[in-house]
Amino acid sequence: MDFTINNEKFSVDQDSLTLQQVLALKGIDNLPGIAVAVNQQVVPRTAWNEKSVESHDQLLIITATQGG
Repeated sequence: MDFTINNEKFSVDQDSLTLQQVLALKGIDNLPGIAVAVNQQVVPRTAWNEKSVESHDQLLIITATQGG
């Protein structure tokens, strides 16, 4: 399965993954302050275990920052 995360192509040998599994593969599944959109639709953190990532999906991961 092929998909993109922040415009970077990824390929995995599995046919299906949840969004939570994809984020775990990246090592960021437990980071606070991140938001994720799949195909331009924000997915609430409470739905990460249920949201399937399909081949050719586009994921956007945004990290909150502080500043002034």
